[in-house]
Amino acid sequence: MSRIKALLTVLLIARHVEGSCYGRCGEDYNAANSCHCNSRCQEFNNCCSDYNNICPNWGNSCANGRCGELMNTAYSCQCNDQCTQYGDCCTDYGAQCQGDGGNVVEPVAPGTGGTACATSTGSSASSTELSCLAQLLWDSDVNRASGSQYALNLQGQIAQSAVSQHRDLASANLFTFMDEATLLTRDTYSAYVALFDNYVASTGTNEVVTSAETAEINAFINVIQGTDVIIKLHEFLAYKGLASSNLATFMADLREMWFGLYSRSSGAAMDSSGFEHVFLGEFKSGRVSGFHNWITMYLLERDGQADYHGYIWDKQPGILAAQLKWGSLYKDLGSMFYGTSPEFDLAMYTMCYVTSPDSLCRFNMAGVSVAIQTWSWANSSYGGGKRYLASAYAA
Repeated sequence: MSRIKALLTVLLIARHVEGSCYGRCGEDYNAANSCHCNSRCQEFNNCCSDYNNICPNWGNSCANGRCGELMNTAYSCQCNDQCTQYGDCCTDYGAQCQGDGGNVVEPVAPGTGGTACATSTGSSASSTELSCLAQLLWDSDVNRASGSQYALNLQGQIAQSAVSQHRDLASANLFTFMDEATLLTRDTYSAYVALFDNYVASTGTNEVVTSAETAEINAFINVIQGTDVIIKLHEFLAYKGLASSNLATFMADLREMWFGLYSRSSGAAMDSSGFEHVFLGEFKSGRVSGFHNWITMYLLERDGQADYHGYIWDKQPGILAAQLKWGSLYKDLGSMFYGTSPEFDLAMYTMCYVTSPDSLCRFNMAGVSVAIQTWSWANSSYGGGKRYLASAYAA
């Protein structure tokens, strides 16, 4: 089994979403969980907020993203493509998993959307296919900011060999203008900004996910699900056999991949996630770690928390490597797309993580060569060794 298929198998076997009952109905009690999804949680008043919506019919229905899951004897019926062979499908298997109700993307010949870029089925994606998909996502990013909605002042360029010297070559802010009223009120941007204050920057401190924060995560996932960028990414990955053809299952796996918690502190605390690390940044070992999003940079700079020191490189079609000081800690070199929507960034990093995990992903987009490095995170102390995205950034 390839590393990619192994990754997706693990995600399908244990699609645990902390703070929600998605994939957790009937699980054993675990004191480490912030809320619970078993038959006694109502008795002890510690159910997750979505328990009543998800769990009562979880074992005898294919609703709530069960399509394509592996065999689970704990359920009274099954929702995978072998259930018709064994005669144990749930009664709504056809409606949920094979029709419009299940949002199924059937593997069809290349021709439209993301499948137009897939020249063949199979678990590997060629650089030509990735270039086609990247261009398709770039062209589909209707929420990308226009040049009139923001302005950058790059100022001094820092030699890559001198990043450790921490010389401040920028006396002014990186952002000279941001049309917040137009840009940050768009659905996907406002859903992203709502997540901004949900995390503790310092590693080593447990991330406590409240019901309100769970709702904000779900809102972000739901709003990006309807964008052409995510739809085309899903079509491509589903056609290649790298993701479930069921949209709800794919989005649940995407949520787990990015928002599932793990420890960056030797198991001492559930203190990190791919989303926090990549999009928001963290404090670890006396420095800023991660931090690869332009909206986050703007918000921190606007609020007086970040001091821009200069840029290392500025590449087409809009990828900046910058140095900044966040509080008293430095990010020597943080690369980020700029002008792009949150869903575009997440889609690009996901594309490379699923097709080329733990390696440099190279493709052409907007007429130039682009490279994204991804890393996975294996945490054997939590969730039976599930894998999450650890980092992703333009290289």
